[in-house]
Amino acid sequence: MESQEIITTKIVVIQETRYDLLILMFLIALITLVSYQFSQYIDDFIYHKLDFWFDTDVLRVTNDMTNRFGNHWRTNVHPLFPLMTYPPTKALRIVFQLTPAESVRTIITIVASLWISALFILLRLIGCRRIDATLFSILGAMSAASVFWFTVPETFSFGSLSILLSLGIIVLAQHQKISSFWYVIVSVLTFSFTITNWMAGIIIAFVKFSRQRALIITAGAFCVVVLLWIIQSHFFPKVLLFHKISGEKRYMLPPKFTDRVHVARSFVFHSIVMPAFKLQEKVKDNNKVITIMATQSSSPGSGSVWGVIAVGLWAPLFGLGLWSLFFSRQNRQLRIALGLILLGQFVLHLMYGTETFLYSLHFAPLLVILAALSTQTRARLIALTLTGILLVFLILNNVMQFDRAVDVLHSLATQ
Repeated sequence: MESQEIITTKIVVIQETRYDLLILMFLIALITLVSYQFSQYIDDFIYHKLDFWFDTDVLRVTNDMTNRFGNHWRTNVHPLFPLMTYPPTKALRIVFQLTPAESVRTIITIVASLWISALFILLRLIGCRRIDATLFSILGAMSAASVFWFTVPETFSFGSLSILLSLGIIVLAQHQKISSFWYVIVSVLTFSFTITNWMAGIIIAFVKFSRQRALIITAGAFCVVVLLWIIQSHFFPKVLLFHKISGEKRYMLPPKFTDRVHVARSFVFHSIVMPAFKLQEKVKDNNKVITIMATQSSSPGSGSVWGVIAVGLWAPLFGLGLWSLFFSRQNRQLRIALGLILLGQFVLHLMYGTETFLYSLHFAPLLVILAALSTQTRARLIALTLTGILLVFLILNNVMQFDRAVDVLHSLATQ
């Protein structure tokens, strides 16, 4: 018979797991509200107003997810996006008789649920207490990036999830032995959705293994992606291979100091606290002038007085996270990988993308994890206090700004 001590330990473990599952159910309900319910408020006019929603192309992404014979020309930078997203979207349409728009919305919501689950579990695995992990997960769920990009069809939700999974595997490896096979899988996933996100898959391989082993894992992932792309090309006739990226030059930023400043403040602040957005003109490749919503030149927290307060709270929390990244004694491999991926994303967007907020879901969860590292230091109570107060003003500001964006879109649709 088992000793009383062993039985007691098992009961405690079961109770602890049950509490985590209950919190996870709450977080999934919250992100479902944000993703699915908020998306209901966005007028279908967004599918016809080219690039209007912060330079995104929701019609193209919807086409990639629902039309096998469409023009999947952006597979040059999102190599396996149609192959990864069309089958589950099609399955939903067949099984539940959903419209294309409804099936896409459902898939995005499922991805959002997986995303918040991955974030919470990762925070628990790195040693965050339950209340700490819950608060920072809510911060991720209600960040500007989450509110604005889990509500429209885009590739960023998938890419963001793949980055979290790459960090998750290196944290999980601290608790149990993980086969190299799984490092190949997450490397394939990061590459599949967005080629620049492959940096996450490559970095975790080199952080965890010797240079030779990491090169083998990286080369293996590349070969798998090429093989899957060949398979994809048989089912999706109009796809491009990812070596054809010369057209990306048009998205490169001019070498101006002010542009770099705009990128930096958008990267650190706009991804978490939504600023005031502006309507500005954009010239397309065919010299057609269109109007889009943009935040690139907006000041941090300019959306409302709540936004100003939220930025004032986020700034020291971000600072504590940076300090913890360098001086914490825990989770060394995670901190190295997190720091390198964040640096890689930042350097990338110093050069690429005229609307940095468009890509914010790729790095917003990294910023949340960075801030959460502060709970592993003597500054834990300060960090939790800042986070708790921040959430109040952050939610007020971000929901208010989302409502304004929806109203602007609706007013254009009814003109």
